[in-house]
Amino acid sequence: MDYHLIVAIVAAMLNIVLSLILPTVFQQNNLPFATQIKKNYNCNRDILLVSSILTVLFVYVSLKITPWVNSSVFSNLAKLNK
Repeated sequence: MDYHLIVAIVAAMLNIVLSLILPTVFQQNNLPFATQIKKNYNCNRDILLVSSILTVLFVYVSLKITPWVNSSVFSNLAKLNK
């Protein structure tokens, strides 16, 4: 499997975990922590899905174009400085 795809999937999983845990940590509520996470998931599952897909897409594309940007864009910018 492609290394860039694995990194993108891990980034999406991290996005999901942080999107579920951080809002529940900062809420002032008397509900148990697991109940708050479940409630947060039920309210925002569509947003979580879309943001995870976008995270995979953006991370994968950025990792794929990084060598091209490093080689061509910065070398062309260095030529402009001369």
